[in-house]
Amino acid sequence: SALLREKGYDVTHDVTDHEQDDLGTAYVRSNETLNGYAEPFDLYIDLHRDAYSEGLARSLKNGDTEYAQIMLLVGRGDAYAGDEAPDYEGNLAFAQQLTQNINRRIDGLCRNVTVKKGRYNQQIGTPALLIEVGHNLNTLQQALNSTPALADALDATYRENR
Repeated sequence: SALLREKGYDVTHDVTDHEQDDLGTAYVRSNETLNGYAEPFDLYIDLHRDAYSEGLARSLKNGDTEYAQIMLLVGRGDAYAGDEAPDYEGNLAFAQQLTQNINRRIDGLCRNVTVKKGRYNQQIGTPALLIEVGHNLNTLQQALNSTPALADALDATYRENR
């Protein structure tokens, strides 16, 4: 959030623990948190780290620096309709543009956009993204190394869509 603030953005960084003892209902609790804000936001980011699975790179090396790869997830909201459904097309277009902008900064830093059937609270507004910076085998430093490129690409993508 500090990198976006340096670019002039007003950032609300909510660190409420929505997982608690029941991961399966975390999005119900985080939806309540989001709906508790008086004003809607221009951009919604749900920031995570991924779980390592076979086939994922352990890290990306560019020069002398190791980076955690980034992945954007967009939900289709298959089980939802009307106001309960996310703006899948709008979120997907933003995610694809953001992926390109990240990879322009560091080639291969961002994996292809992942699409799943859930909605991941992306019905709350557009654009809304779930961003995974690295996975559980990445170091904190590798994840932190990736964030300037993410912040620069978010800034560029947001400005391109205003």
